[in-house]
Amino acid sequence: MTLPEKDKCCDCNTQEEHICPVSDVIDEVVPTVDVPVDSPVDVPVDSFVDETRTPSPSRMTNGKYAVLMETNGNECESWMYFIRHDGNEENLQYLHDQLESVEWYIMDDLSTFDLDLDHLVSATTAKEMTKTELNSYAFHRKFDGILDKIKFGFKKRDDDENKMCKVFDQLGYGQIEDFVNDEDLDEEDLTDSYDTDDESDSGDESESGSESDSDSGSESESESESEPEKKKRAKGIPPSLINSNLPRWAKAKRAKRHIPLEKNKL
Repeated sequence: MTLPEKDKCCDCNTQEEHICPVSDVIDEVVPTVDVPVDSPVDVPVDSFVDETRTPSPSRMTNGKYAVLMETNGNECESWMYFIRHDGNEENLQYLHDQLESVEWYIMDDLSTFDLDLDHLVSATTAKEMTKTELNSYAFHRKFDGILDKIKFGFKKRDDDENKMCKVFDQLGYGQIEDFVNDEDLDEEDLTDSYDTDDESDSGDESESGSESDSDSGSESESESESEPEKKKRAKGIPPSLINSNLPRWAKAKRAKRHIPLEKNKL
């Protein structure tokens, strides 16, 4: 049997009845749909990685921890930083040797530092200490990560006061967090409640300040004309540390139980 010339299914150049391979391929072709370039494409959320997000803490429950203690005379408090000993032996010893070269004493708003490498504590003890409610300014803290090598840059001509200032500039008020990672923090330790507390405190201070200014307006003007104003340095925490260097949980703790510096002036 031969097929008419117009009924040829392909270019096989045959007139016999047969199975055409080209027609089979054409039947299996899936029709395509043109998608506009500007049309939105759904991409799974899991395909993106937020590089700015802090990784989850390891929350290690084994191993030993060295204790770095910071004591601040102005706050009348001591804050303990539990640093994992395993893997940090060399850098901890280097930090210990530098701190031991200083004859510490309480001076102005500076802190003293002491690192104990002879009596290590367990991970359980370190974690339990971070939950104690003994201080009004800051919690104790536990770090499970790697400690960087801290160099204070002591010179031979530096006396104890100069060394204390150099140490405080790098470690004061919990700045040890800049040199060790993987802090063991729970969700309950992170809170934004200090924002509302600070706003309410600032509102109360502004209202009380306006009332006092209206009552003693004439007296203050006469005194300002007769005697020049003298700026006195407020006692307490340096403003730069309050505004930027404190961790969120420390600000939240201070706002909850600690009286701000501005209120001490009233």
